[in-house]
Amino acid sequence: MKKEKRARARRTGAQAAESGAARPAGGAGKTLRALGFAQKLTLAMLLVLAMALSLGGAVVLAGNFDDALNEAGQQAEVQHLLQCYALESDLLDVAARGETVTDSHLARYGSSLEDYVGGKLVALYRGDAAAQGGTSSAAAETETEAEAQAASNAERQPAALRTVYTSFPWDEGPTGQTDTYRMHRDGGRTYMLFEAEVETVGNPPVTLLTGHDMTSVFAARDRALLRFWEMELVVLVCAGAMIALLSRWLTKPLARLTQASESIAGGAYGERTGLSGGDEIGVLSRSFDAMAAAVQEKVDALELSVRQREDFMSAFTHELKTPMTAVIGYADTLRSMQCEPEQQQRAANYIFSEARRVEALSEKLLQLLGLREQAPALEPLELERVFTRARAALGPSVAPVEPVFQPAPGVRVRGDADLLVDLLYNLVQNAARARPKDGRVSIGWHTAAEGQGVDVTVRDTGCGIPAAALARVTEPFYMVDKSRARAGGGSGMGLALCEKIAALHGGRLQIESVEGEGTAVTVRLPAADGKEGGAAV
Repeated sequence: MKKEKRARARRTGAQAAESGAARPAGGAGKTLRALGFAQKLTLAMLLVLAMALSLGGAVVLAGNFDDALNEAGQQAEVQHLLQCYALESDLLDVAARGETVTDSHLARYGSSLEDYVGGKLVALYRGDAAAQGGTSSAAAETETEAEAQAASNAERQPAALRTVYTSFPWDEGPTGQTDTYRMHRDGGRTYMLFEAEVETVGNPPVTLLTGHDMTSVFAARDRALLRFWEMELVVLVCAGAMIALLSRWLTKPLARLTQASESIAGGAYGERTGLSGGDEIGVLSRSFDAMAAAVQEKVDALELSVRQREDFMSAFTHELKTPMTAVIGYADTLRSMQCEPEQQQRAANYIFSEARRVEALSEKLLQLLGLREQAPALEPLELERVFTRARAALGPSVAPVEPVFQPAPGVRVRGDADLLVDLLYNLVQNAARARPKDGRVSIGWHTAAEGQGVDVTVRDTGCGIPAAALARVTEPFYMVDKSRARAGGGSGMGLALCEKIAALHGGRLQIESVEGEGTAVTVRLPAADGKEGGAAV
C-alpha cells in the first residue's frame, strides 16, 4: 500500500509539473492572440529588424575582431622571431668562445630578455641533464675523448624537457607545436603563446616560449560589442515607435472595415467603407462595399416582398370581406323579412353581382398562380389574329368606350395566344375605367429598334396615374382610387396579371402616365421573323 501511495504521488507530481510547464506556453499564446493586428505587425517587424541588426553586427564585429587579433598576432610573432634570433645569436657567441651553455647562462639570458621585451612572458626549456649545475670551460678542456663522445650521444638522445627560466604566473610547458600559436586565459587576462626550438652547433636545443598579452584586443571587442548593443537598443526603440505609427496608419483601413462590418451586422445595411486605393486593402474595401450593396439589395428585396405579401393578404381579405358583407346582409334581409318584389329583385341582383365579382377575383388569382407554376410554350402568331380575338373578347364590356386596334397585316410575334388576349383584355379594361376624354382606347404597335421585337402599346386619354403610384400599380390588389375601381368592377389584379404575362414573354410593362392627361402601357413581344411594319401610335 505504501508503495502504491508513493507511485501515485509521483504520478500526481509529474502531471502537475507537466501542466505547470504547459501553462506559460498557453498563456503566451493567449496573450499573442489578444494583440491587435497592428501590434502583431509591429512586433514582427521589430523581431525581423532585431535579427537583421544582430546578425549584421555579429558579422561585422567578428570580422573586425579577427582583423585586430590577426594584426596583433603578426606583431607578436615578429617579436617572438626576433627573440629567437637574439637567443640563437647569444648561443652562437657562447659556442664561439668554446664554452658550454649552462642553465645559469640561460636563466640570466631569460631574465635580461624579459627586461628587454617589457611585460612579455618568457620561458626557457632544455632537455639535456648534463648541463644541470653548469660546466666550466676549463673542465670542458680536460674532458677525455670518451667523455666527449658520451656527451654527444646524450645530446642526440635528450632527457625530458625541464624548465630553465620562466616568468609565467601559471604552470605552462612546451607542447612541441612550433608552427602555430595558442591562446591562454589566466586571471581575467588573455595571452597569445608562441613556441620555438633554437639549435646551435655543439649545444643542445633550447625551447623558447613567449606569452604576449592580448587582453586589450579582447577588451576592445567587448567595448565595441557593448556599444553595438546600446546602439541597437536605441535603434529598436526609435524604429519601434515609427513602426507602431506606420502599422496604425497601414491598418487604419482594416479598422474602418471592421467598423463597417459591425455596423452592417447591427442592421445598418447602408454603411460603406468608402475607401479607395490600388493596393490589396483598397481592392478588399471595394469588394466589401460591393458585397454590402448586394446584401442591402437582397434585404430591400426581401423587405419589399414581405411588405407586398402583407399588402396582398390585407387587400385580399378586404376584397373578399366587402362583397361577402353585402351578400350576407342582403341574404339575411331576404331570409328574415317580407320584402316587396322590387326590393327582392334589387337584393338578388346585388347578391348576384357581388358573387360574380368574387368569382372573377378567384379566377384572376387562379390564373396568376397558374402562370407562376408553369411557363407557357411560345409559338409564332399573327398579331392581327390576336387583335381580332381581343376585340371579340371585349365586346360591349367597355362601352361606351371604343377600343381602336391598329391593323397589323403580316406582323408575326412569338407568344401564347390565350395569354396575349388576356393581356390586351385587361389593359383595355383598365384604360376604359380611366374614362378617356375622347371615349377611345388606342391599341397600336411598332417594330422595336434594331428588330429586337414588336412593341404593343395601349393608350388612353383618361385621368392618368400619379407619379408616386407608378411603382406599385403592378402589385396585386393595389388600386390608386379604390372607390372608382370597385365602381367599375376592378379588383386590383389586372395589371399584376399583365406584368406576369409580359415577363413570361421576356419583357415587362413600360408605363408612362401624366396625371390628368392619360396613360400609355407598352409591352415588347419577341418577333417571329423580324418583319417590320406600321408606325407608332
